[in-house]
Amino acid sequence: MKLNNLIQGLQILQKYYNKPDGYKTCAEHDVIYAHSTDKPLSEEDFKKMYKLGWFQENTDSEEPKYFEEEGWQAFT
Repeated sequence: MKLNNLIQGLQILQKYYNKPDGYKTCAEHDVIYAHSTDKPLSEEDFKKMYKLGWFQENTDSEEPKYFEEEGWQAFT
């Protein structure tokens, strides 16, 4: 993943947390994780996240579906 795509994805998610400076991220091996958001993403931002290379773990279909309770992941 390009650094710019990582940053843009986090900036999109930041808008949907109740405390934008207090949300958690973590990393393990080659994956970066962002916790599920407090508010649901807009359809537009959801599509942007996928174009940037971010995904939700439980999405396994060709047509991405949004699961509000799921966090986000990105491969480095």
